[in-house]
Parts: sequence; structure tokens; C-alpha cells
Amino acid sequence: MWLIIMLLIFGSVAVFSFSVIPPIYGNIEEMNKRRSRELAERMDEMFIKVRVRRVILFYTVGPIILAVTGFMAFPAEIKLLGVVAGAVVGFLAPSVYVKFLTQKRTAKFEDQLVDTLMILSSSLKGGLSLIQALEVVKEEMPAPVSQEFGTLLGENKMGISLEESFARLYSRMPSTALHHMITAILLARETGGNLPVIFSRIVTTIRENKKIKQNIDNLTLQGKIQGVVMSILPIAFAAVVTSSNKNFFDQLINSDVGRMLLILAVFLEVLGVFMIWRISTFKEF
Repeated sequence: MWLIIMLLIFGSVAVFSFSVIPPIYGNIEEMNKRRSRELAERMDEMFIKVRVRRVILFYTVGPIILAVTGFMAFPAEIKLLGVVAGAVVGFLAPSVYVKFLTQKRTAKFEDQLVDTLMILSSSLKGGLSLIQALEVVKEEMPAPVSQEFGTLLGENKMGISLEESFARLYSRMPSTALHHMITAILLARETGGNLPVIFSRIVTTIRENKKIKQNIDNLTLQGKIQGVVMSILPIAFAAVVTSSNKNFFDQLINSDVGRMLLILAVFLEVLGVFMIWRISTFKEF
């Protein structure tokens, strides 16, 4: 009798495994491949050469390695939390890293726009055409401006219209100053206009915006520091108390009510830091 029951249980588990696990694994694998292709394309746009297979391997192995690391690093009472935290970090880390690289590249591009506009203005005053002026920018400016304008000129030589090439450039480098420059160029091509004078005004606007942004950053620095202190203070308090009395938080961790209160405290802490950071951060104007 017990043998029959065990066989039925084993058969049910086997049927469930063969019918449910493969589709779930297939969906996860397909999602990793899609995210890996998008990540590789984004890095290729930043002229960072990377193989798609390596990205897929990183997406697959990274969460597992960090989950095992979290399991080994966290105490026995919260090992499950360590596994989940490690897996989530491993899953999100590639996208966060690429976003960081993109923001860093865009900021560097914006810093070079003033010199780019001055070179364009000088070239146009010297009698060069717009395409020739863009060629000068490509030759004279360092990366990433030289890379982006080289891509724009390459697309234009392949038959893509200048308007569409500028639109692609803006999609890769979403900068307000670049938008002003593209709008001025396209309007001048349609209706005429003195581009060197317009570029000089854009340069003045960019410099004024940088001064205002620096003032705003200085005024909101106190709020950002407060957010950092709020995020570190509970962790530091728990570390100091635990170092003097290891059993101080046993009642909080071992009871259901204590765990609920702990989760609520973490949620409110994260929400408070997020709200302070949002209040202290202004979007680009």
C-alpha cells in the first residue's frame, strides 16, 4: 500500500516537473536572451564591443553566484533574504551598470557641446558647408562627440536624410542643448538664418544653464546629505547594538509581529530616503 502511494507521489512530481519546469525555464532563458541583445546593442551604441554570449552568460550565472554569496554571508535566520537579495542584485546589476555608463557618456557629451558649437560656428563663418563643418567636428573633437558625429555622417553618406540622422543622434544622446542645436540647424535649412549667431546664443544659454544647475546642486546638497545619513543611521545603530548585545534583536526577528514591524520599518525608511532624494533633485530644464 505504501509502495503504491510512494509511486503515485513520485509519478505526480515527475509529471509536474516535466510539464511545468521546462516552459518556465524556456521563458526565463528567452527573457535573458532578449535582455542580453538589448544590452549588447546599447553597449555597441556606446562603442563598447561585447559579445552577446558573454552578456547571456553574465545574466544567467550572475544571479546564481550572488544568491549563493548572499546565502553564505547572511546569518542563518535570514539566509532566505540573502538569497533573494543576491538574486535580485545579480538580475538588475547589468542594466544598472549600462545605465550608469550611458549617463556618464551623455554628461561628457554635453560638456563637449560648447566646443562643438564653437567649431561649427567658426567653420561656417569660414565658408564651409554644414556637412563639411560636421566633418571638422568629427576630426577635431575627442570621443564621444567625434564618435557620435562620425556615426551621423556615416548614416548620411549611406543615404539616410540629415533630419533622420539628427533624430537618431538625439535618441542616443537625449540632451536639451543638443535638441536646441538640432532644431536651429533644421530650421535654418528650411527657412534660412544666420547659424553662427544662433550657435553663439545657444552657447550662452548652455553656460547660463550650467551656472543655475550648479547653484541648485549647492542649495539641495543639504537634503541629499540628509537622505544619505537617514539611510546609514539605522544600519549603524543595529551594528553598534548587535556588537554589544548579540541577542538584542532576537525578540524582533523570531516573532511574527516583530518581523512585520521590521519589514514595515525598512519600507518606510526606503520611502523616506526616496522622497527626500526626489525633493532634492531637479530635472534638467
